[in-house]
Amino acid sequence: MQTVQTPTSDGAVSDARALALELAGVRQCQWLDPMALGVVLRPEEAAFRVVAASFAIRLDGQWTVGESASVLITSERLLLRFGAGELAALWWAGVVGVEIDVERGWLVLDYGDGMPRAILGPALNVLAVAAVWALYGAEALLTHRALASVRRGR
Repeated sequence: MQTVQTPTSDGAVSDARALALELAGVRQCQWLDPMALGVVLRPEEAAFRVVAASFAIRLDGQWTVGESASVLITSERLLLRFGAGELAALWWAGVVGVEIDVERGWLVLDYGDGMPRAILGPALNVLAVAAVWALYGAEALLTHRALASVRRGR
């Protein structure tokens, strides 16, 4: 995947740090109302943030053109809502491989089906925190190399 220019705002880094503290149990979570968002969650699923991003899939060795989406970050998945209102779910439990590169601007989730999915955009720090927490646990928020800039506050 080529490097993409995805400026990360100071607000996104601050929000990523806040989300990390919430997910680690240090700060109370900012719960979102799924009904207000027009989605249905599982009984044990919690919604944490909604961020804007771009979504691409690798098909036949080529990345598709990124499509804009609103991404709901939950404890169980990333729920993407595209421009025409359609939804797509990227479940944390199905991930077999992940590549997180905040500096280059992408989060790639591999489900072992030959079609990795990429999430790109200025909210990548927030998405990276959610992915590390969901895939590796709260302790990894302190050690995962992809979150070094979040831990530094930049």
